[in-house]
Amino acid sequence: MTVDLVISNAKLVTPRGIVEGGIAIDGGVIVAVAKDPHLPRADSVIDAKGRPVLPGLLDGHPHTTSPPDTPLTGTRAAARGGFTTLLEMPGYQVPTFTPEQFDEKRRIYERDSYVDFALHGACASGYPRGSLTGMWKLGATGIKFFVSDPGPGWPQTFDGEIIEGFKELAAVDGLALIHAENDQMIKDNTKRLKAEGRKDYASHLDARPPIAEIEAGKRIIEYLKLTGCRGVIVHTGVPETIDYARRARIEGADVYIETCPQYLFLTEDHVKKLGTWAKFAPPARSKETAAEIRGLLAAGQIDTVATDHAPYPKEEKEAGLKDMLAAPNGIPGLETFLPLMLNAVNDGWLTLERLVEVTAENPAKIYRVWPKKGSFTPGADGDVVIVDLKKEVRVSNDDLLTACHWSPYDDWKLKGAPVMSLIRGEVVMEDGEVLAKKGFGKYVPRID
Repeated sequence: MTVDLVISNAKLVTPRGIVEGGIAIDGGVIVAVAKDPHLPRADSVIDAKGRPVLPGLLDGHPHTTSPPDTPLTGTRAAARGGFTTLLEMPGYQVPTFTPEQFDEKRRIYERDSYVDFALHGACASGYPRGSLTGMWKLGATGIKFFVSDPGPGWPQTFDGEIIEGFKELAAVDGLALIHAENDQMIKDNTKRLKAEGRKDYASHLDARPPIAEIEAGKRIIEYLKLTGCRGVIVHTGVPETIDYARRARIEGADVYIETCPQYLFLTEDHVKKLGTWAKFAPPARSKETAAEIRGLLAAGQIDTVATDHAPYPKEEKEAGLKDMLAAPNGIPGLETFLPLMLNAVNDGWLTLERLVEVTAENPAKIYRVWPKKGSFTPGADGDVVIVDLKKEVRVSNDDLLTACHWSPYDDWKLKGAPVMSLIRGEVVMEDGEVLAKKGFGKYVPRID
């Protein structure tokens, strides 16, 4: 038997350990995992040179329609960053509030995406009952809810509507994805800060204090328990929410926790120094809190890590240089994610096994694209990322493919980077160069 491709001389990383060997891929899927002498002959061989080889990474929280990004620029940046599958978040720019909108967005990504993709839908006020289940039946991997004001173009839902949405999803075993911050607390704080003439960088921290995130997280978890709906508390930056979720799981609830690199590596000190370039919501917290989140991630208390990639044009973010409260919330992250996480591995507080668990296996299981994605299991798609733990990189705004061309990590020196990635057995990135073409990415339907 001769297969299309063999990746040999690899350290294969799974959540259960690291083994030396290789992978055989034929027809775009993995057909064998074995020690090198036992791998089949292949038309093409890639020598991993003894480096770690990870299952293809999934990002459960990108916004690649957030201007100036488009599916073209955003998915190309994802390919460069080592991601092989994006589970695209909704946004008002290309809304997914109805099944019809969901279908249209899928067609756009089928035309433009450089990487494989799935789509999350969204819950907004005023749309007919049945919209959420309609999108779920079309293959949505989750439905996004905001407890706080999502901003223009996204009609805000309040608690009664959120509970009804959870009930609708629970009836079809759907999954809710929740941005949990106390809306009224944020609005009251912002009104007060503006009245005081506050425009400084720290005003963002005071407008959205930890208690706003803690209270909303606890409340939403109670709603999930009440309705029996599965849910992910996204971009979690406070340990209290993680503890509430842990307790809820003991009681039988399906509640998951997502965090992001910005809650591991950025702190309120960065916000005070960088201002608008480190403005996102919920905000970065104290050094002590970031250290606690890192510890909880290492200890297995956090289910998945995602980017919350949400770039904005420099022109819009620059409004925050004069008035922090006027700038939009969001930072890019698709190209810096894996170097940041590999740097953590080199720092010794995160293992490669745990990294694979929270970026490949767990998100694939939570969003129900497992074992097609996030796995080395024979029959899985041939999605692979080869990383070099010794490679040193310096983040540079000038070098980013992300259309905004800025990053809060500009000039950070990191150790560890992806050097090659494959999707369905095809090389899509090598040494930072994206080799895939637009439209290469395929839609990944949910597996129920």
